[in-house]
Amino acid sequence: MAAPTIQSGQIKAGPGLIRYAPLGTIIPTFTAAASKVTGTWTNWLEVGATDSGLTYSESVETADITVAESLYPVRTVTTGKAGRVSFTMSHINDLNWKLAMNGGTITSSGAAATKLNVYVPPLVGAEVRVMLAFMSLDEDEVIIWPQVFNVGSVETARGTFDSKAGLPVEFSAELPDPAVMTTPYKRWTSGGLAQGV
Repeated sequence: MAAPTIQSGQIKAGPGLIRYAPLGTIIPTFTAAASKVTGTWTNWLEVGATDSGLTYSESVETADITVAESLYPVRTVTTGKAGRVSFTMSHINDLNWKLAMNGGTITSSGAAATKLNVYVPPLVGAEVRVMLAFMSLDEDEVIIWPQVFNVGSVETARGTFDSKAGLPVEFSAELPDPAVMTTPYKRWTSGGLAQGV
């Protein structure tokens, strides 16, 4: 019986690191070193812990072109594509709250034990897009979405003593300014993930 060649380095498990930044932030210049993707993340922030890591999904809508003389379509064309990046933030802090709400303003007064922050959400039309990035646990894979917008419902429950609150988000990957990137995302790999090319 034929069996596949198992490439253990290409079998991925575990979460990774999620970062975000304002639109226009410099995307790191990545290089490969010691089978890792390396770069300097200037002005990118971490979202911290999540409930179950990050999920990226991409869907394609199609239509069949048919003729009367064939039961099969003569061509299938793409009529739409959508990408979604979803995760639930376990760190409920001011910056993650602002990320989930597509912007807004935070004003601060006082310092240390007397510091008080006030958050005001954005009005409709004043929301902002951000850049989003994921680095795998092994640091051999990086994905950057240069323009995303949270389209999910944000629901944070404060329940029983043993129930943990979270901030769920579902970002839509948009086509960015072509001066930044001409695709809705890019993926960099090194080590075992970069094989087979």
